[in-house]
This record gives sequence, C-alpha cells and structure tokens, in this order.
Amino acid sequence: MTVKPMPRILIVGAGGIGGLALDLIVPALEKVKQKSSITIMDGDTVEASNLGHQRFSTSDIGFFKTDALTTKYDRFKHVHCVPNTDNLRFKEQLQNFDYIIIAVDRPQPRRLVHATNVPWIDLRSTGDGHVFFTNDSDPSLVSMMTPDHEPASCQIAGAIEAGNIQFGYVNAAAAAATWLMGQLRNQPPLRERMSSIMFGELKFPEVKV
Repeated sequence: MTVKPMPRILIVGAGGIGGLALDLIVPALEKVKQKSSITIMDGDTVEASNLGHQRFSTSDIGFFKTDALTTKYDRFKHVHCVPNTDNLRFKEQLQNFDYIIIAVDRPQPRRLVHATNVPWIDLRSTGDGHVFFTNDSDPSLVSMMTPDHEPASCQIAGAIEAGNIQFGYVNAAAAAATWLMGQLRNQPPLRERMSSIMFGELKFPEVKV
C-alpha cells in the first residue's frame, strides 16, 4: 500500500477513546512531519460528567467536544485538524476519507463504518477492559460482537460517582494510534484483541455458523 501524500483520517467519537486517540495521533504525525488531515466527528458538548476520564477541563464545559479537542492544534504545521459537530447517521458522511477510527457508544454508526471499503478500526471499552476489530477481522465475528444495544459509557455505571474511574479506554486509544501509524507505514495489520488491565488477554466467543 502506498501512503497518500496527505491522508484523510476520520475519528468518529470525541469521548474517552476518541479524544485520547486524537491527542496521541496528532503530535506523533506532526513529529514525523506526516502531512495529514484529521477530522473528528461528534455532536456532543462537554459536560461536567465527562471530566476525569475525557480530555477536557472545566473551561470546556458547554462547548462542542470536537472544538475543544482540536483548538490546541491550530498552529501545527503538518497536521490539519477539522472539528465536525455532526453525529454519524448516514454512509455519505464517510466519503472522502482514507482511514477511519470509530470510538462511539452506539452500534448503528459502527455498522456504517464496517460497510465501507477503506481501512478502519473499531474500538470499545468498558471499565478496565477494551476490545477492537479492524477491516481485516472476520466479518462474522465483527457482526456477532456488534449487537443492538443502548448507548454505553466506557465507565461502569456508578464508577465515577464512587471515585472508581477505570482506564481500559486508554489501551483502546493506544491501539488506535498504533493501528494508524502502522497503516501509514505498511506494517502488518493489528489483529483483533480483547483484554483487561486486571485479567490480561481474553478470548472471543466462538462465532456461530
């Protein structure tokens, strides 16, 4: 695969995983002088409940997450960050991107990304665990692991209120950065993974034929 002169990267979701992924990827690409455009898409605004496990401070409350995350990189020379305050609802929103990182808490946007023909990584986290799949994963496994469900935070219910913030989302964001840098340098693709900081590597359930 030949890296495009200015790859167009999309991060869907500006919460714990997506926001940290942006903060890992942008300085790395800037350091190696990789000209690129990174769009981060999310319609949410910053709330007090986001503080502690997302990349925001009290001064960001009330502003769009994407605006708060990208402003700090306005003066970077090689990486151009684009905030997009839409939510992903239609396949047409995924056009004109070369790589997609998806880090949302809903299955419908994930499925839109899974149906594209560009390289993608789908990241999820709950508590101290994380899981990811890529366009190279078995489609049957990806489909089985993407059931209908209600929106879910990367923090276990009640964890923040109890002062028990957990950090599986950090591993998920690091996987996103590792995957993208590897894609840009023709390295072997990451294999899907599910693991826990506390318990280590976990096994995927068997795909039912």
